[in-house]
Amino acid sequence: MPATRSLAVLFLYGALLSCGRKQTLFESMPASRTGVSFVNELPERDHLNILYYLYFYNGGGVATGDVNGDGLPDLYFTANRKGGNKLYLNKGDFRFDDVTTAAGVAGTADWCSGVTMADVNGDGRQDIYVSAVANANGLRGRNQLYINNGPSGAEVTFTERAEEYGIGFSGLSTQAAFFDYDRDGDLDLYLLNQSHHPHANIVDTAARRKPDALSGDVLYRNDLNTAARRFTDVSAGAGIFRSNLGYGLGLAVADFNNDGWDDIYVGNDFHENDYYYLNRGDGTFAESGAQHFRHYSRFSMGNDAADYNNDGQMDLITVDMLPREEKVLKTYGSDENADIYKLKLETNGYQHQYSRNCLQQNNGSGTSFSELGLLNNVSATDWSWSPLFADFDNDGNKDLFISSGIVKRPMDLDYIRFLSAMQLQKNLDATDKYDQEALDAMPDGASHPFLFQGSGGSAPFRDVSGSWGTAGMSGYYTGAAYADLDNDGALDLVINPINAPAVLLRNGAPKKSQLSITFKGTAGNTAGIGCKAWVFAGGRMQYQQLMTTRGFQSASEARLHFGLDSLSRADSVLLVWPDQSYQLLRNVAAGQPLLIDRKGASGTFSYAAFFPAPAPMLQPVPGFGAGWKHRENEFLDYNVQYLIPHGLSTRGPKLAVADVNGDGLDDLYACGAGGEPGSLLLQGRNGFTAASGAGFAADAAAEDTDALFFDANGDGAPDLYVVSGGNERTGQDPALLDRLYLNNGRGQFARAPLPPIYANKSCVAAADIDGDGDTDLFVGTLADARAYGVPQTSYLLLNDGTGKFSIAPKSLIDLDKLGIVTAASFSDINGDRRADLIVAGEWMPLTVFRNRGGSFTKNAVPASSGWWQSLLVDDVNGDGRADLLAGNWGCNSKFWSGKNGPAKLYVSDFDKNGSTDQLLSYTVDGKEFPFLAKDEIERPLPVLKKHYLKYAEYAGLEMKDAFYGFAETVTPLEAAKMESAVLYGDGQGNFTMKPLPVALQQAPIFAFGKIPGADRGNTYLGGGNFYNTIPYEGRYDAGALALFGTGAGGSLRALPDSGLAALNGEVRDIKLLRAAGGTALVAVARNNETLLFYRVMRKP
Repeated sequence: MPATRSLAVLFLYGALLSCGRKQTLFESMPASRTGVSFVNELPERDHLNILYYLYFYNGGGVATGDVNGDGLPDLYFTANRKGGNKLYLNKGDFRFDDVTTAAGVAGTADWCSGVTMADVNGDGRQDIYVSAVANANGLRGRNQLYINNGPSGAEVTFTERAEEYGIGFSGLSTQAAFFDYDRDGDLDLYLLNQSHHPHANIVDTAARRKPDALSGDVLYRNDLNTAARRFTDVSAGAGIFRSNLGYGLGLAVADFNNDGWDDIYVGNDFHENDYYYLNRGDGTFAESGAQHFRHYSRFSMGNDAADYNNDGQMDLITVDMLPREEKVLKTYGSDENADIYKLKLETNGYQHQYSRNCLQQNNGSGTSFSELGLLNNVSATDWSWSPLFADFDNDGNKDLFISSGIVKRPMDLDYIRFLSAMQLQKNLDATDKYDQEALDAMPDGASHPFLFQGSGGSAPFRDVSGSWGTAGMSGYYTGAAYADLDNDGALDLVINPINAPAVLLRNGAPKKSQLSITFKGTAGNTAGIGCKAWVFAGGRMQYQQLMTTRGFQSASEARLHFGLDSLSRADSVLLVWPDQSYQLLRNVAAGQPLLIDRKGASGTFSYAAFFPAPAPMLQPVPGFGAGWKHRENEFLDYNVQYLIPHGLSTRGPKLAVADVNGDGLDDLYACGAGGEPGSLLLQGRNGFTAASGAGFAADAAAEDTDALFFDANGDGAPDLYVVSGGNERTGQDPALLDRLYLNNGRGQFARAPLPPIYANKSCVAAADIDGDGDTDLFVGTLADARAYGVPQTSYLLLNDGTGKFSIAPKSLIDLDKLGIVTAASFSDINGDRRADLIVAGEWMPLTVFRNRGGSFTKNAVPASSGWWQSLLVDDVNGDGRADLLAGNWGCNSKFWSGKNGPAKLYVSDFDKNGSTDQLLSYTVDGKEFPFLAKDEIERPLPVLKKHYLKYAEYAGLEMKDAFYGFAETVTPLEAAKMESAVLYGDGQGNFTMKPLPVALQQAPIFAFGKIPGADRGNTYLGGGNFYNTIPYEGRYDAGALALFGTGAGGSLRALPDSGLAALNGEVRDIKLLRAAGGTALVAVARNNETLLFYRVMRKP
């Protein structure tokens, strides 16, 4: 056969084979091709296994870096056995040589953990620092520092000098990071260590101040260029916790607050908080986590810091162990019960922690972080280890890699139960003969590495593990790093699995533009660790900081990689060195490797000068609210109704606004909680004062759930209607009766009679619905305080013109069993000059009652069922028609994240004991599953304990197969929408729904307010957050306030928030006020907090 024909046949055969294979972004390169045959095989033996060493399955790490100066990243793997570490030199084209023996870097410790590379001694060569576990479980050794001697012919050799350099720590080390914390030009060292005390013991946080020589973290200052000629432990004086309280598994270093000084984030496993060390710039750090983070991962593992949404702020992810698959999820012991959780918070001093990956979005210069893992669909990646942000497809957005999997699952609930019984027998026998049986019974925890494609924050991350090639890689993947191993302009991945060959994933992304940046620094920091780069291209900005320690026990190469998509050049590149000198490059061609020399830098960089914050639209007005504070009465909803999706007793306070005394200034009525009377606050030129003798104290037993000023009796003075509820009282309790207070025109009020309505009510809205010249009222009912989910009747109160009200007959409007109503408003939605009624609620569609002149007809907005919490009617897009802003539960929730069907609620007395039960479900991939775990459901329904003896029997069951068929006997309530939304009206009573911007989906929205003064379009403020949840669900705390407004074409966009995102608390109402001199003020009410006031300062 002619050669040309043979080649053609082979080419065709190869093409047919490739067509048969699914092409993926990453290709796993076999060891036979790469020469990388490393395997981290665990040495399981007596008294060295998961039963005796908690972190036995944590695996090893991997570092990528150029150790021989040939421009190609080399590989170093750590092993959990003495002498098992490996160094591979990169020979190009994905071929590597094992040079471990010749280089002298096999490792001397019994158990090596993390590894990082840095030029420690400033000679221009990459050294290797290896962390080790020693002095526990019979393990011996110490951390090792391999100083690079440089190439010797074709080889490279190292000399171990850790003790000489003062960093030969011997203890429970996890990982280390080199960085210049004091900006003196050389690299200092933070050493992350793990604990050895029993994790089941919840120790008071005061123990953080007690140092522990084996497990306390260490900060070393580099004094190599001083007379000491070694590193110095400065931990105590620098403010670093050195106790055994922390189980350090994650370490990220970055300038989180943009002040030019590098900060430290430490991820701690188990009950201890993560640590957020802010660099004071004077050689000390302030642990400030409680002031800047709302909650953490409970089992914090690895972490990574990067600007994932391209806003110029350094964000952070910590990974945890939340399973993605239902069959595993429902057998997994994760969050504590509410009683233990409360004890840890109130007695032991811990912060809020939830067992899931936490994506912490920096709200601006590190002042606060909003946790958005659920919203971004990255909260559940099973037993996770190493998260890495990088642009793998070169589209200009950072993607996310997460390694996952554990050899055995010690958190499996059936196994824990089995182990408890076995431990009892073992104690009786006083022998170890049961150890192997316990190990064999522990279930396998294989998983696959996860890959998520980023969008720059404009949309959630998308799970592309399948199309990018990792979904089929079942195993136990721990340490991981990235590097462009073949210098083709695409980042590759290297993973160190357990009991399997190392994985090299070659990136075959379609060719797109990119920019690669390395640094040539001064003698103490030759690679420019800590340098920052901002790339401006195509109207977008990207930001990165060079730190090599990333993920878990691993380090990535000292090079910054920016994807530019189809752009041929960057408009400009701003580079800032650790000493704050900088250089600005313009018109930079893509595709070329940039080597940035410190000699080209000058001046002193100022973040505020280069990136000035916009002038605030809303300026806080401190001390304006007379010191009034809402004081929530303690009531545990879940002790009464254990299966409800969230508490209902913390929905206040609401505000009512009117000029009650005719002085031209708006006054406030602030609703009180049960046992606390509402307060009338009278405005003066310098703020509010509480009115004395206003007459509300007699009704303190009632909980105010809403209030409204209106002229009830036609005398021109604003009267006050106060709604009673609170979800605590039932039956004909007088505290459930609403109140009408008539104003004598001077701001003095007297109670007037109302129809007796004994119900747990939520809201009030006013309009003249019958055209008789007086104001009528709609009063919405929330829920039965003992039977959540049973639809309740709401009421329309007709005014006779003198302030006497009667309940409207059903012939006028049928509000019987309307639902769980949370908000309502009147508006003419169809242009007939009649007041129509719009109602929102939980497990309800948005509902419109059209006023026909003699009756109302009920219409539901199609496909709108949700957990609606608030309404504002306004002409949002300026077309002259009424639109709706509707606050919903949002997308940062387990009921939305990864779900593709409605949440459902089944309500009935399932066990026939006379009380109402609720069964809550969600939908995943078209299958409906119970939301709560087996233990949570069995507590109020003990009849189920006999039905499912094992957790595995319950795990993965669909609703149709679970609970003795309970669900099949009930028609469920549904919530198909979780997004807060704008509904554009067509002037005929019909609406088109669109979700609000992502900033409004971070938490439930309980209030909207319109902000005056826009040049064009409209500006709004949304407020929310919600804390009354069980630990498994977690607090909704990511978004107290958010500004948004109309842009081109009337579309809505998020606006710079002037620091509003840093606000903590649960916003329940937003009202606009007139102040002295015609100034516009915005009042914000928060649950169990003081009132806030903002002055409107500028036009958006």
